[in-house]
Amino acid sequence: MIAALIVLGGCVASGGDGGILVLANVRATTGCTTTATATEPAISHGSLDLLLPSPYLFIAQMKSRIVAAAGQEDQRTIITSGAKIDIAFPGSTLFSDAELATLKSSGLTHLKQPFTVPLFPNGGISDAGFDLIPQGLVDQIAMKAGATRPFRLETVATFTVVGDMSGETVESQPFTYPITIGDGVTVNIAGTCDLPTTFGTPRPGYVCNPAQDGIVDCCTRSQTLVCPATVATM
Repeated sequence: MIAALIVLGGCVASGGDGGILVLANVRATTGCTTTATATEPAISHGSLDLLLPSPYLFIAQMKSRIVAAAGQEDQRTIITSGAKIDIAFPGSTLFSDAELATLKSSGLTHLKQPFTVPLFPNGGISDAGFDLIPQGLVDQIAMKAGATRPFRLETVATFTVVGDMSGETVESQPFTYPITIGDGVTVNIAGTCDLPTTFGTPRPGYVCNPAQDGIVDCCTRSQTLVCPATVATM
């Protein structure tokens, strides 16, 4: 679970588009937790490995652009409802036009991912995690990739966060984020299990998901990928 500490920031700004400012994809720390502070580390370009097929987790750092006078903070608090997402593959011929249309109508490249967090006015910051690339789309990409190795697909996801402020719809600016999807982008297959003691300590990968945004050392056992790898004790 993603823990978020919300920082509070008092003339009243319009809620309309841009009332929410998406700043970054936060890199979580131990326990996949975040602090919802301006100094959190961020991930500028995502990576997702098909060898460990999973959705791509995006942790949005959001800042309120709503101004509230003293005593009006509750009425000017935004309650988010989710992110509206569109996914594209610029320059790729992996999917035909007909297949792209099917992916869109099936809710795999044009979708809304729900999440709810409060976003307090006067510069309040909140973090919220959601699947930016859904599992179903990852499965479709993996099937199209087949035995092609190495495989790389440059993916661009654009989303807006939507919320409600005392009955008024509030949206963020469009936020565009690139992700490289392929095999071996985060997974390093170091050998068969157990690895020799001379290997040292295997890299564990990203704390929220070893398939994304970091390097995880793995080993194979009976054609099964073990991540992080196990290392012999003697």
